[in-house]
Formats: sequence, structure tokens, C-alpha cells
Amino acid sequence: MRVVDSHMHLIDITAHDWYPGLKIWSEGLQKPDLYRDFSLETYRAAAGDLRVDTFVHVSATTKPGAHLAEAAWLDELAEAHDLDLAVVGTVDPAGGAAEIRAELDAQGASPRFRGVRVLYGFDPGTPAADTVLGWLDERGLVFDLVINPEAMTPWLRTLERFPDLPVVLEHTGWPSAVDTDGRADWQEALRQFATATSAPCKLSGLGMATMDVSEANLRPWLEFAIDQLGWERVMFGSNMPIETMGGSFGQLITTLRAVVGEASPAEQARFWGENAAAAYRL
Repeated sequence: MRVVDSHMHLIDITAHDWYPGLKIWSEGLQKPDLYRDFSLETYRAAAGDLRVDTFVHVSATTKPGAHLAEAAWLDELAEAHDLDLAVVGTVDPAGGAAEIRAELDAQGASPRFRGVRVLYGFDPGTPAADTVLGWLDERGLVFDLVINPEAMTPWLRTLERFPDLPVVLEHTGWPSAVDTDGRADWQEALRQFATATSAPCKLSGLGMATMDVSEANLRPWLEFAIDQLGWERVMFGSNMPIETMGGSFGQLITTLRAVVGEASPAEQARFWGENAAAAYRL
């Protein structure tokens, strides 16, 4: 069974000053292990017996302008290691339309480039959003939607104007809170997404919201998402190394195997690889 990690990050703090946001996050959470190198070798060791065949790297830089250097670095890394790797890049949303298109053109020159996600400062209906969505739509490339539940409705309205744009929802809809009200808001947002689109969702990122990747904690969240979306619309994404704020990669894999392992072999194959391969043309 082919395994595709639809959402992971390689981080080289030793050689590059690209991650100031990660440092702030690590210090604020008092989790110093977040701000460290995370190489391909580290990933594979942490994955244990889970053999990942293909990787989708999502831009991890937070230093302005560093994403273009990161894209070049990833190409070099993939060539050096003969790595089956696709890239989801990003843009600086504060730039004008011409600057954003130039950044997209530069990243789009790589055959590994599959689309864009913008983590911060990117609102629906803005000139920056329209520029990015229009550029991706023209080329059939993927828009990775990363939002909290409160932003679901305005983003869905914006995406209605781009009906043919390939979209993937990141981080299981990224709950803003995990108390009763927060879970209810997340459930409603995921219902909206499931009804309004036919797009897939990465079952990733829940460790960031819950700070606990154990089966007992994640099972209700995962089962709700699978119930709403169906096995044809969910995919494996580790969000490593960020997800380690909720536990180890091994613990996350154990949880996913327990939940997904109850499905049929065909459904498991969709989750672990087939859906991501289709979404990102791998």
C-alpha cells in the first residue's frame, strides 16, 4: 500500500534563519524541541516502521521572502536524495498583485510545485487572495486552505467564484478550541465544508489543537471528520514536526492505525495514499 504524507515540513535551523515564527511559538508553548532541525533522516527515524513513499512538503518559513530560497533548497534536497517530493509553497500576502504573481511564477517553474497555502494575513475576498486563487485556477494547481472554523463561511463564499479550483482543507479544519463550544463550532464548519464542496481534507493538525495525539483523545475528532467527508475525501498528513507538541510521531501513527485500521483495505488505501496522490497529481 502506497503511503503519501500530504503535509510535512523539513526544517534546517542550523543552516537557515527562516523560522522566526517557529522560535516564538516554541518559546510561547514552552516546548523547546519544536525549534530544532528536522531532517529527512529525523523524519524517517521518528516514523519507525511506517514506510512513507511520497512526501508533500508545505512551506515552513516565516521570514519574509525566505520561501523562495526554501523552494530552491527543497529542489536541491530532493535531487540529492532521489526523493519523491512535491511542494506546496506560499507567497507574501502583503505584496501587490504583480509581486505575488512573480513569486508564484518563480515557484511554479519547479516540476515539484503543486500549489500554495498562506498561513497568516490572507483573508478571503482581498486582492491578494483573488490574485493567488486566480493564478492557481488558471493552472489547475492546488489551493491548500488553512483556516479556523470561524473563517469557514467567508472562505466558502470566495471559493464559489472559483468552482474549478482544486482545494484541499488542511489540519482537519483546525479547531480554535477544544471545549464543548469549540468542538461544536468546528463540527459545524466541517459540515459546511463537506456539504458545500467536494474537496478532500488532510486529517492532520489535531495535535496542535488538542495537545494530545493519543487514540482516546483523537478518535472522536477523526471519526467525526471521516463520517462527514467519507473515505474518498480524507488523507494522511503528519504535520511533523509541529505535531510533536501533542506527542511523538510514533504515537500519532499508532492512533491513526487504530482508527483507520477498522476500515476496509480499499478505504485504508485511499486514506494512506490514494487520495493525496490524486489531489496533488503524484
